[in-house]
Amino acid sequence: MAVQQPMGIPVLILKEGTQRTTGRDALRANILAARILAETLRTSLGPRGLDKMLVDSFGDVTITNDGATIVKEMEVQHPAAKLLVEVAKAQDAEVGDGTTTAVVLAGLLLEKAEFLLDQEIHPTIIIEGYKEALAKALQEFDKISIKVDPKDKFMLKELARTALASKYVGSGAVLEKLIDLVVEASLTIAEPQEDGTYKVDINNVKIEKKKGESLLDTTLIKGIVLDKEVVHPSMPKRIEKAKIALLDMPLEVEKPEITAKINITSPEQIRAFLEEETKLLKDMVEKIASVGAN
Repeated sequence: MAVQQPMGIPVLILKEGTQRTTGRDALRANILAARILAETLRTSLGPRGLDKMLVDSFGDVTITNDGATIVKEMEVQHPAAKLLVEVAKAQDAEVGDGTTTAVVLAGLLLEKAEFLLDQEIHPTIIIEGYKEALAKALQEFDKISIKVDPKDKFMLKELARTALASKYVGSGAVLEKLIDLVVEASLTIAEPQEDGTYKVDINNVKIEKKKGESLLDTTLIKGIVLDKEVVHPSMPKRIEKAKIALLDMPLEVEKPEITAKINITSPEQIRAFLEEETKLLKDMVEKIASVGAN
């Protein structure tokens, strides 16, 4: 696309060969792209949903029926379809489940909206109708919802079972083990609120994966796991009742924010420079050791 200047010299605004679509044509193209993405996920929805095999540009293979994983692995290019990808990511971040349902539902709503567009109904009217339907749906959800007692572990386990059913975690003893761990972890970090509800921040749970063992060996640790190697073989492998110092700074000599140069004219100056750097590090370590931190 180009704009003609008064002197007759065209100025390029978009790349050569770019096609510009407006009006109803652009609207239908966006709806089609979103519906194609929703249709891709539709067959993975529900207890009889099928797994998808995804192969990325590096040849790595992922087999899953989890909607969040599928949309993350897909290289979606169309802007409208990318909006549905963001819907799935937001659903996964906020709830942790229901990503496939959210995308499929959005695709169906767009399909019905396209039918209304064919009846010459203005998009603004369709949007207002969907807003009223949303308000009505939320009212109905309030009517049919039930309260869950945090002490009712059976109900909590059934909720966890439903969520894990869409994950590729196995079955039998493995599934039961993971269900127990999920419930225990949730109860551990649950914070009571003034209105009687409980708030669970999933960011307070970290999943650390290690190769070589069975899923049945999965363990819930009520603490912090730092996946680090010891820096020296003589360091103790186990410390009881350890005192841990939490630092918000690196144990290193920081470089100055401004550009600085040091002129060194002899080996003694190099040695003095390195000794001063070592001294600064030793001072940091001694301060930590002086408070009794292990």
